[in-house]
Amino acid sequence: MKVRLIQAPYDTALYDTRMGRGPGRLLEGGAVERLEALGHEVSLGTVDPRPELPAEVATGFAVMRGVADEVRKARASKAFPLVLAGNCNTAVGTVSGLAPRRIAALWFDAHADFNTPDSSTSGFLDGMGLAILTGHCWRALAESVPGYAPVPEERVILAGARDFDARERERLAESRITCLSDRDLNDGGIERRLGDALDRLAPQVDAFYLHVDLDVHDPRIAPANHFRPPGGVTPERLRELVAFISRRVPVAAAYLGAYDPDVDPQGVTLGAGLALLETIVSEASDLEHARP
Repeated sequence: MKVRLIQAPYDTALYDTRMGRGPGRLLEGGAVERLEALGHEVSLGTVDPRPELPAEVATGFAVMRGVADEVRKARASKAFPLVLAGNCNTAVGTVSGLAPRRIAALWFDAHADFNTPDSSTSGFLDGMGLAILTGHCWRALAESVPGYAPVPEERVILAGARDFDARERERLAESRITCLSDRDLNDGGIERRLGDALDRLAPQVDAFYLHVDLDVHDPRIAPANHFRPPGGVTPERLRELVAFISRRVPVAAAYLGAYDPDVDPQGVTLGAGLALLETIVSEASDLEHARP
């Protein structure tokens, strides 16, 4: 299968800093070589707007626009787009790049990313990624991303989230998003519940977007970034769930990110991320490429 690894090495408008260093570390760690060893044809793309005056919001949306362009080019060449980025809000660009296809989002993350400027107490744009994707904030800027259209809440499954702002928790409870906690993910019966949710969504959409923030892992095993809350799943469990999803529904694009190499001196999370890349690509290929 043809694969396009799209790196967006930014974190809060800063190039190759903190979580922005994650994409480069995954590539240095052998992402291309490991996928090629499995028989995939791999190419690389980079999103790097390099604004003269970095500003978190403006730069964040410039990166989203660049990701959308790269995803659209990947799909035109019949390559599977796999985005390696510092921030989760690049999801807006990835899903927009899949337009006009109807997309559902499977969002693995320790955080809900469902804040808006009115609910956030930090002002961190990356804590608003899912809210932007579902049309709750920054609409004028979001509409500058080619192909952007809000994903209906009922087409989102949020998995593994366990760290919420108070107002964000309320907003999520009032939404139509399907939420699966980290405890749910570690339950032996979750495949049945998750399968039911996927079966319900599948007739409504053309394909799925798979989003993996590496801090969904248990930080005692695989620390991903400075925002890591307790709880989470093991790397093995996450790969099992991703494989289950990818065998059940067509995955059109994926994201792997929010990885800061500085918090992973032993390289455990690096290894987990590389193994997960292999699972995503190898398991996602058949169903998705059978679709028109």
